[in-house]
Amino acid sequence: MDKPFAIDFEWLDRPSSEGAERYTFAALTISIGDQILTELEDISSRTVRSSMRCSAYDLAVWFLQNWWRIVFEPERNSLDWKMSHCLGGIGQGFLWPDICFTSDGLEMSVESHPTSRTNKEMVRYLNNINGVLPVDTFTTEVFSFADAVIDRLQETGFRSSLLHDLREDLLEELSDPQLTRWREIEALLGFDPEFAPEKLIEEVLTLSEAQGIAAINELLAFVGPEIKPLMTWLDTEAQDTTTSVTIPDTDILREKTALIDRTLLPWERAEKAARIAKQHWSLKEIPLSNSDLTDLFSMQKNALTESWPETPISIGFRNGHTDRINATLSCSPYETNRRFSLLRVVADQLYSPNADRLLPVTKTKTARQKFQRAFAQAFLCPADQLIDFIGNDFSDEKIDDAAGYFNVSPLLVKSTLVNKGLLDRVDRSISRY
Repeated sequence: MDKPFAIDFEWLDRPSSEGAERYTFAALTISIGDQILTELEDISSRTVRSSMRCSAYDLAVWFLQNWWRIVFEPERNSLDWKMSHCLGGIGQGFLWPDICFTSDGLEMSVESHPTSRTNKEMVRYLNNINGVLPVDTFTTEVFSFADAVIDRLQETGFRSSLLHDLREDLLEELSDPQLTRWREIEALLGFDPEFAPEKLIEEVLTLSEAQGIAAINELLAFVGPEIKPLMTWLDTEAQDTTTSVTIPDTDILREKTALIDRTLLPWERAEKAARIAKQHWSLKEIPLSNSDLTDLFSMQKNALTESWPETPISIGFRNGHTDRINATLSCSPYETNRRFSLLRVVADQLYSPNADRLLPVTKTKTARQKFQRAFAQAFLCPADQLIDFIGNDFSDEKIDDAAGYFNVSPLLVKSTLVNKGLLDRVDRSISRY
């Protein structure tokens, strides 16, 4: 396999079926690079093959019906999300593999899980695979596959179908910037096309004009349709808990950050950005104390140690000054988390578009939040220094010692070790950036 993502197929005869399914029944293989997500064991014939036998039409319809949500909606823990992002939601009488598609806005994660051995079905999918590819690559292959299915339908006498209509609708939506933005908002809110409340979308469009499209997208990804209470808090209460943060030479560092290779994954770019910033600010390589950080960013001495009221999120506010922003860092009562939030806000100031007035710090797995987390991690607890400190001792006690030494949370230490392949992720709370 030489393509980063491929949906390959071979048409099969199925005279027992009717309509589009009869002529689009296929042996279908989905792969990422040389990894085959659809490899399965056929229990009845005692054979292993790379392809599933299914309706290519049903798969193409599912992809196009859910395209906006697959491409724009972040991972959410709900049945509705799974139905629109995982192949099991297709149904139609076929046993689909457990493959889910999750976008961070730039990259598409594709994850497959093997069928449980206790399952009594006659087909058992075999592979546990995690792959990442650009969203554009995913889209190109999905559209190419859908077009091939449409060509097959037309060759066999079907001049119109739901798939024809979906493809035509998508072409129209993607050619109209206003309609594209509308569909993007629907997806971020967690709605299928044309199912979101019109008034809510219009309010989001107004917020986007005032605060920046990318910033509002981050808030939508975090809270979905509950964005109005969050915006009310930002307008009326959040400013009461801010502290001034000066980020020296912001323009210079934004230019340097923008020059980092865009083909790198967000966390790879963030690690480079953190090294660039520390070198530019001539920071020592030993762990950074609270005083080091408050001095660097011209903050109040107790900004990282005092206990502030808990808030919905940490966030930065651009106020018209090039180097200075206001920030709320009090979404956690723990000092280590406030330090981490501070560096996430700093990262966002260097990463986010100029049009954004807000610098949101959230728990979502968008590319922007991944960049923030990886920047803060590399700034406060550089992987090479952590590995030198840990050595070969991955015990909880040693991890706690490392957390105390770098003044970060034990979870951050574990996350760093997981992301560097030195520790298995046994806890779902440990994020891969």
